[in-house]
Amino acid sequence: MIHSKYSPDKIQLSIFSFSFFSLIFLWYSLFITKNLFILNIDKTINTTMSGFHSSEIINQFFLFATHCFDPKIFLLWFFILLALLVWKNKKYEALFLFFGVTGGQTIKILMKWITDRSRPENPFDLYVHESSFPSGHAMTAIFLTLAISYLFTKKLPKITKYLVRILLITTGLLVAFSRIFTQVHYFSDIFTGGILAIGSFSFTLLFFTFIQHNYPNFYTKS
Repeated sequence: MIHSKYSPDKIQLSIFSFSFFSLIFLWYSLFITKNLFILNIDKTINTTMSGFHSSEIINQFFLFATHCFDPKIFLLWFFILLALLVWKNKKYEALFLFFGVTGGQTIKILMKWITDRSRPENPFDLYVHESSFPSGHAMTAIFLTLAISYLFTKKLPKITKYLVRILLITTGLLVAFSRIFTQVHYFSDIFTGGILAIGSFSFTLLFFTFIQHNYPNFYTKS
């Protein structure tokens, strides 16, 4: 079980504050997808990326990175991970990942439906059919690297722990960058996906800390 120095009142205030800033973030999302200045910056970045497509090795590396988080592949190993955690009686970790991922995905789907932003043209003929904003790949990859770093590295030796966390976060950032490199997203899509990931992780952590304080028998230490 995770112990927290925060009181229940502080946790509830934090959750309220987070919800309030989430509404502001939604307004920001609606603004950014309609702003011509932001769109011009996005297009400039994508045009710049075209200059790095001359190396087939680099192209294949980022294509591999982006395919690792394709929805069907991600769902397969995500549910395998959940099944392993349940089998090992890791109730806290399983619930944390389940609610964090499903909550973030729900918000992502709603934002895609609301903004309905067109995708940029990509030179690799990758099949994309959802709205461009925000990037689900970036959000999922960054959330999972944060969550796995938080849940599974605390008992490692100090140096090993930091090395593993750096490796995990670097992997998440590479997956996010692969979406710009392959030009299936704009930079603002990736940036917003990353902010959503951090927000989903923070809110999930606050929520489970709140549960720990108010319902101490809800889960047992794994």
